Amino acid sequence: GGMTFHMDGEDVKLVPIPRAHTDGDTLVYFPKADVIMCGDFFRSVQYPNIDRANGGSLNGMLAGLGVLVGMAGPNTKIVPGHGPVVSRAEVMAHRDMILAIREKVSQLVAQGKTQEEVLAAHPTADYDARVPNSKETSERFVTQLYAELKTAQ
Repeated sequence: GGMTFHMDGEDVKLVPIPRAHTDGDTLVYFPKADVIMCGDFFRSVQYPNIDRANGGSLNGMLAGLGVLVGMAGPNTKIVPGHGPVVSRAEVMAHRDMILAIREKVSQLVAQGKTQEEVLAAHPTADYDARVPNSKETSERFVTQLYAELKTAQ
């Protein structure tokens, strides 16, 4: 469960985000300052990293992003695990991007495509120009999606 503690005149809320990047993600909310630190389950400079070996999952990541969006207001500063501070709008766009790429990979998996064929189809192409460091992280993300979606078949 969550926890609240008092620090420097402010109640700080810890919210567990199960099975997102890993099985140990925690969101830290400073309501008075209107700041949320979300750790590695949201990165503003890369495609997501679902660390499946350490309990991460696509559904957990999407659920965590939903919690983050639900807690954030229009002026909330969101501090990601990697990259610059963003607003709720950028997190929503990131979540929408994940859903769109998941749909493309899911269709390819349903067609019986191999991991190599899915990678060759470049399902992140529509987003690569908008995702900083996409070259380094798109293959990792697509491979993680493929593994999770293939297992769910």
